[in-house]
Amino acid sequence: MTRSNKSLVFVIAHRFARSLRADGFARFTTIVSVMSVALGCVALIIAISVLTGYEEKIEETAMRFTSHIEAKPMFGDVITNASATRNSLTDIDGVASVDFVLNREALARTRAGVDGIILSGVSKYRSAEFINPMIIRGDSVSPRGVVVGELLAKTLGVDVGDTMVVYAANADATQPILFTALVGGILRSGMASFDNTVVVSPIETVGAQLRLPTDVASSILVTCTNVANTRRVSSRVRDVLGPRVFVQTYLDTFQAITAWIDLQKKPIPIVLGLISIVAVFTVISTLLIAVVEKTKSIAILLTIGMTPLRIMLIFLIRSITIGSIGACIGSAIAFAFVWTQATYHLIRLDGAIYYVSELPVSFSPAPFIIVPAISIGLCVIVAIVPMVLASRISPAKAIAF
Repeated sequence: MTRSNKSLVFVIAHRFARSLRADGFARFTTIVSVMSVALGCVALIIAISVLTGYEEKIEETAMRFTSHIEAKPMFGDVITNASATRNSLTDIDGVASVDFVLNREALARTRAGVDGIILSGVSKYRSAEFINPMIIRGDSVSPRGVVVGELLAKTLGVDVGDTMVVYAANADATQPILFTALVGGILRSGMASFDNTVVVSPIETVGAQLRLPTDVASSILVTCTNVANTRRVSSRVRDVLGPRVFVQTYLDTFQAITAWIDLQKKPIPIVLGLISIVAVFTVISTLLIAVVEKTKSIAILLTIGMTPLRIMLIFLIRSITIGSIGACIGSAIAFAFVWTQATYHLIRLDGAIYYVSELPVSFSPAPFIIVPAISIGLCVIVAIVPMVLASRISPAKAIAF
């Protein structure tokens, strides 16, 4: 097809669209088709963004407080010779880094009441890389004071500069360990299970407060170079450490929520995809109405020599236009929702049930590209029937009619 023929097809398609806008019913069906495609894109993009956001949030939080792989002692409270154990894991293929933490369950008492906590001793690397960026008030992790989860701070009624009394069990004594901790900072991870319980301090400080020997850890944390290989690397870590150490991945730690995400990832895109398909089928109605409204014009074009292929292209252009406008509107609405939720956290969740205190969303570009492209492709497919009907119109019968 020459450039002039292409231009003629586009000009006629534009004239058809402009004349159909003057018809109230045809204009209404066009608007319905555009909005149907838009709503289908909105539903599917938001659903994928939320599910992806959950996955990213869990992996991000796992890196902050645990890791891709966590090794704990099968018997006893701590792993002795933690440095040697760490060194034995660094040469495993797929391991990016190895760190250790010292966690202990304890009770914290303030004037507002008593609550259970997880006293977590972390290394300088973990403090700088993961904990300090989450601090919303106060100082970074240091020996001078502890960093408390935001929800726990509200429960205990403490803020930066306040003190609390910590009671921790001691396996070597009948009396619990008792010490006073100064609140140096407040952190917010976004995961209610951590923000409700965690109290962070340098690992050396926690070890001294718990009267433990040096070079001990409650957990060895292994970070993988590729998160997709977590299961394989965990098996290798288990082989190196032996049966006296319990090894689990972050997928095991958050098994309930990851299982829920996996369950939702299968049916939700399919169900919402069917909604999008049904929405796209409204384009057929719009195109058929256009064919009926423009039957005489089509017959005249065929009479003066326009080929059936060019007639089909006219309606293909109209279908692509409807699909493109709907997909752009839907993508814009979905982007506005995702940006608003990511910025202002308007939709809040019960952290005790959903693990997170606000609905997580992902800015991954994939759904904003793939979903509109599929919607436009479906519009092209469903346009085949109206295109064929338009190309097979008999000029003699149409003009006589």
